[in-house]
Amino acid sequence: MIHENAKWIWINDSPKKNEYARFEGEFAWNGGKAIFSVCAETDYVLRVNGEVASFGQFAGYPTEKYYDDVDITAYCRTGNNVYSLTVRYEGVNSATHIDDGAGVIYSLMEKDALVFASGAQVLGGYDPNYIQHEVRNITGQLGLTSGMRCGEEASLVPCVEVAKTRNLKPRPVKKLSLGAPLEAVPVEGSGGLYDLGREEAGYVYLRLSAAASARVTVAYGEHIVDGGVRQRVGGRDFSLDFDVTAGEHFFVQHFVRIAGRYLEVIPTDGVEILSIGILPVLYPVTEREVSLAGMDRQIYDTCVRTLRLCMGNHYEDCPWREQALYVLDSRNQMLCGYDAFLESEYARENLIFMSKGKRWDGLLELTYPAVNTPAIPFFSLMYPVAVCEYVEHTGDAGILPLVWDTMETILRVFRARIDETGLIPEFSDPYWNFYEWSDGSDGWGRGRIEGQHSLILNCAYLYSCRHFAWLCEKTGAKFTFDENEMKTAIAENMMGEDGVFRLFSEGEPIVSQLGNAMALLVGLGDDRTENAVKYGKNLIPATLSTMGFVYDALLLRGEENKDFVINDIRLKYKSMLDQGATTFWETLEGQSAFDNAGSLCHGWSALPVHYYHRLLLNKNGRGKPKGE
Repeated sequence: MIHENAKWIWINDSPKKNEYARFEGEFAWNGGKAIFSVCAETDYVLRVNGEVASFGQFAGYPTEKYYDDVDITAYCRTGNNVYSLTVRYEGVNSATHIDDGAGVIYSLMEKDALVFASGAQVLGGYDPNYIQHEVRNITGQLGLTSGMRCGEEASLVPCVEVAKTRNLKPRPVKKLSLGAPLEAVPVEGSGGLYDLGREEAGYVYLRLSAAASARVTVAYGEHIVDGGVRQRVGGRDFSLDFDVTAGEHFFVQHFVRIAGRYLEVIPTDGVEILSIGILPVLYPVTEREVSLAGMDRQIYDTCVRTLRLCMGNHYEDCPWREQALYVLDSRNQMLCGYDAFLESEYARENLIFMSKGKRWDGLLELTYPAVNTPAIPFFSLMYPVAVCEYVEHTGDAGILPLVWDTMETILRVFRARIDETGLIPEFSDPYWNFYEWSDGSDGWGRGRIEGQHSLILNCAYLYSCRHFAWLCEKTGAKFTFDENEMKTAIAENMMGEDGVFRLFSEGEPIVSQLGNAMALLVGLGDDRTENAVKYGKNLIPATLSTMGFVYDALLLRGEENKDFVINDIRLKYKSMLDQGATTFWETLEGQSAFDNAGSLCHGWSALPVHYYHRLLLNKNGRGKPKGE
């Protein structure tokens, strides 16, 4: 842990966006175990005697930050040693980070004795190996890109102390595992295009030779539909810059974790690419071996790979475009992970971390850590569901005291909104009334009326209450809610004579597969509703993110729907595989969705893992750890 003598420091008292500082020092090593503890705002790379010893800060909240304990013993040598700590201050709010001002705090311990601690005596300065203060977004969710350059020696001066929280906690999850360098292969006849062979996630490395000074840009992406990498999509810019001088150079960009299959070097006269690729990273989990064959096996394995690539410091919706932690996305990923992997600590810590993103209004932020986001009420309702499923699958009720207030507050907020109709109206701007990426359910466009009553929202409230009630029964806590009164109101206002429910009690009579599945899940509807969910040609289809609600609703109606669920999975996921998918997509439209910004690796689409285990693999046939 960081020593009590350590102080938060920076190289100046007026940091700017995308500023890179280097802190250096010497220390003596006497042969004992050496632990370097560090917490940085926004990110860091630690080198000991010139070798990279650690990188990758776990982003925290302004009132609670996280440190890494790095064992640097293997990098030390008897006598004099040198450390170099490069810290990036991004200076912007994003979907993955809250700007809290520049700073770093660290200390080194050897055999429980303090060797040194950060303070005003530390020498620091601008790191000349990075392009300073360049403000260019990758995406609004990911924040700013990072550029590298061929720098000279840093000019070091004494640092200044800065004010930040002393509420420092150890990193809640394991560090990502760094794999062997994966070199990309040139695509024949393409010029500067390189192929990694499949969807990957990691850190770009680049070795080149330049005849003169130049800026080399490396773009990255998941597809080459346009004949090259789609560097710019709308206001997004998926690229990294490298400013070089004449000569041979080697770079590793540790501050931007990229994802995709293809790299493209923007043509630059006089520059020869000697090698390019990524250092792949995955969260360290043990996969469970299963007994599946043929297409089912291919679907299952591709789902598991999708899950792995969407596990960073926390769950991520997609590693290419956002790398953000959402409740619904991670709830799907958790359900799959309980069966696919032999550990559940990652799910536990993500649930705890999300609970700390409770807003002033009692709901949860859109992502974590983030502030002032357009919260999705439906996602907040899925939080008690995710906690309940965690306890049900792991038996770990010890998490409940840590997240109870968050769950209870969410449901209290919704209960207080029940109006004279017996229903909960949708929230007003700037809340995002999103349910899924389909017509009528995306939060804008078709069917939107201010303050309308949504079938999905009201059913989701009942669904969430049922899960919370299960937790209360398990713990002896008291919780009551009038389910029948709301169910009656839903049926009276939204159920048609044909047994099909409309999405909203007001306006255009839109009907969807998800809406009717949610009705079935809370005990509404009848055989006509079930048949509509299975075969209704006039229902707006559910998307990959919410098919779990559809499958659960049908299985609740009867085990005879098992074949429908498995066959539906095979149909949808074979379609993606036939189109060359190496991970599964955000929606079935693939890369063309969202004006050509569709993700081809999205964690919420790995749901078949859960249903293969549930329907095709019994408890005794789940398999042993891979490699045993």
